[in-house]
Amino acid sequence: MKISYNWLQAYFEEKLPEPEKLAERITFSFAEVEGVEKKGDDTILDIKVLPDRACYALSHRGVAYEVSAILGIPQKNITYPAPEVKPARALKVSVEAPELCSRYMVRVVENITAKDQTWVKMHLESIGQRSINPVVDGANLVMFDRGQPLHAFDADKVTGGITVRRARAGEKITTLDNREVVLDDSVLLIADDEGPLAIAGIKGGKKAEVTSATKNLILESASFDASYIRKTSERICIRTDASKRYENRLSPSLAEKGMDDFSAYLFEMDKNICAGEIIDVYPHPIVDKKLTVSPEYIIGRLGTAVSLQTIEEVLGKLLISVEKKGSEWTLTIPAFRVDLTIPEDITEEVARIIGYDKIPATIPPDTGKPAEIPKSFYYEWKIREILVHAGFSEIQTSSFSDVGDVAILKPLAEDKKFARVNLRGNFEKALKMNALSAPLLGTSETRIFEIGRVFPAFAEASAGKPKSGEVTALAIGYGGPKKKVASELTAIAQTLGKELGVTFVGETKDGVFECALSSVFEKFAEPKKWDISNANSHNEKFTSFSLYPFIVRDVALFVSPDTTAESVAKIIKENAGELVVRGPELFDEFSKDGRKSLAFRMVFQSFDRTLSDDEINAVMEKVYTALTSNGWEVR
Repeated sequence: MKISYNWLQAYFEEKLPEPEKLAERITFSFAEVEGVEKKGDDTILDIKVLPDRACYALSHRGVAYEVSAILGIPQKNITYPAPEVKPARALKVSVEAPELCSRYMVRVVENITAKDQTWVKMHLESIGQRSINPVVDGANLVMFDRGQPLHAFDADKVTGGITVRRARAGEKITTLDNREVVLDDSVLLIADDEGPLAIAGIKGGKKAEVTSATKNLILESASFDASYIRKTSERICIRTDASKRYENRLSPSLAEKGMDDFSAYLFEMDKNICAGEIIDVYPHPIVDKKLTVSPEYIIGRLGTAVSLQTIEEVLGKLLISVEKKGSEWTLTIPAFRVDLTIPEDITEEVARIIGYDKIPATIPPDTGKPAEIPKSFYYEWKIREILVHAGFSEIQTSSFSDVGDVAILKPLAEDKKFARVNLRGNFEKALKMNALSAPLLGTSETRIFEIGRVFPAFAEASAGKPKSGEVTALAIGYGGPKKKVASELTAIAQTLGKELGVTFVGETKDGVFECALSSVFEKFAEPKKWDISNANSHNEKFTSFSLYPFIVRDVALFVSPDTTAESVAKIIKENAGELVVRGPELFDEFSKDGRKSLAFRMVFQSFDRTLSDDEINAVMEKVYTALTSNGWEVR
């Protein structure tokens, strides 16, 4: 969600912290700020609002509410002049699917003269939204300000009344972006007596489109079922700013706020409008939500001493009123905070506003009960320990592949359309990729393994075998001299069997041994306890690695018989510079015609850029010059 700093400041008398400082406070209390971008005399905060807070925070007012609570500064009491209600054309409204539309508000506004509002365009453009026309811009402005999606129909293009109903088989609608959508009874429509006007909560239609020539409007502000919106927008492949908000459970109370703000905007644009009565179909109005919670419960969950006064102050900042009844507090939750439903939610609110950094880390108390260790988990780790000790590195490849029997409805990529039937497919590619990095690791061999879930049921069934469903598999790969591949894989399988007391039976092909572990686990005894005696006995030190490609260079030369490889390597290293991440390493040595031949390998790599051949060639020329100056012949 892109938030304008200037727009946000409009809600406060007190000056907000500078954008970078404000972004930091928001990140550590509310939602991660992914970017801070200067835009003219404004600054745009890109806030990653997660679904748990999207019901109120996908708006400038929602973020202002959070900023007020985080910083402890009050918001302005902003009100807008409302238009006087005047007689307007009658409009019949009915809701035939109340299970999908809990509140539907409409209002006829006539005799409007649309006028460009420069300030509105600036507000929308600041957050990356394009201007369409003054009426539509107003609806979008209120949505990004209040969080409530709105829509307007050209009243002169609507025939008869407005009905909220399910689509009939065979009905079609042409949306505002000129896309024709074939409908069925799973789609909720806003329709007139002739047919569809809009796909409810998702996209308007061309039939009653508002243009710069529109004089009479029907304003819409509604509350639709979140699950319906999400499923329908996904199925018909139409995602909009409106559907994004509706699918996150907006409070029906926002519909009224949105209608009032939209009406006030049109009245500000043209004081001569004729605004009719608001029709509000709201058969089951929501009531104030109340939660009963003990402050001692909150303190216990936080695991640190917090005064009752502090807790009450935090709740006040969040506009949660408190009624004290002995040791229990009855809290009245703001209508727009539909995310607060259980006492644990209140505890989290108190924690984040106080500041997670103010809550000390504590070790949970010992339950006195021994930990139960799943057999598969225990022996998977035993296998890992054996393989790592034997010089193998663990990898993880994707659970999806480009071939298989179980297709993914919405694949992440073209080569990830199916659930993998084995580890081999992706593992073989990983083995080849790892082999390319062998020079960087200073080895001529590649040893990797993977433990993962596979889905062989359909493949096995087609081969006449009984279905085994989802199972755990082990793949071990060796890349090196071809004559050693089979023996190396056989040896490691035997080592596993010897260490664990079972036989590992699988298929070896193209440098990969694969077997199913689920049947092997059945042969093991139940683990009694986890051995952690050596858990902290290692002194390995982890360092970061470069994400940029490396370049390998070799240098071979003739030297006198009494010249040591160490002395040559020292001169090479002194002249090769800081880009050498491995080497020089001696990889070949022989004598010929009274001279000694030495060959060294170096690996060059940068942590901040991709190196070029020309850059490394220049380094190698410096190395060659240093070597020849010692009387040695570079060949």
